[in-house]
Amino acid sequence: MPKIVDHEARRREIAEALWRITRSDGWEAITLRGVAAEAGVSMGLVQHYFRSKDEMLLFALEIIVEDVRAEIRKVVAALPEPRTPRQLVTAVMMELVPRDRPNETETAAVFMRRLQLRPESLARLGAGQPQPDLRGMVADQIRLARPDIDADLAASGLIALLEGLLFVVVTGQQSSATARAVMAAQLDYVFN
Repeated sequence: MPKIVDHEARRREIAEALWRITRSDGWEAITLRGVAAEAGVSMGLVQHYFRSKDEMLLFALEIIVEDVRAEIRKVVAALPEPRTPRQLVTAVMMELVPRDRPNETETAAVFMRRLQLRPESLARLGAGQPQPDLRGMVADQIRLARPDIDADLAASGLIALLEGLLFVVVTGQQSSATARAVMAAQLDYVFN
């Protein structure tokens, strides 16, 4: 009977090896051979799944994105019914502010640096996967709670703030706790 291989689990093991090497030695130390050794698999197996370091990095980032989405789904499902627009937006936005999770922040930092060198990588991130319309959802919820303000402008401001907070946390300029406090203050302001 042939052995059944869980390809996603194998790819995740390789991504975890990539994270470990990145944490200990930095991105520049990453080689396909080194990742194979760290993961305890053959070089051929790593090459079967990934043709380059950038492909491994992209997959590692996609894992993080999916993990964050799953966490958002759990947090939203735990909200009391009926949910208020403020509760929903707060739950989503606060979950998107990076926490002090080494895999998350370090992979995002590497990816940001790589994007500066290879912008074409951005187009590949999540290609072919439906992307939730965060700005639209936030604007809709603000519109429900605050019909007296420009909901599209307020949503764009929250998204811009989130992107800035991602950058300063990932680059180590600000702690996750401070970033979360900043987002909470802005949510208070928007929802008055």
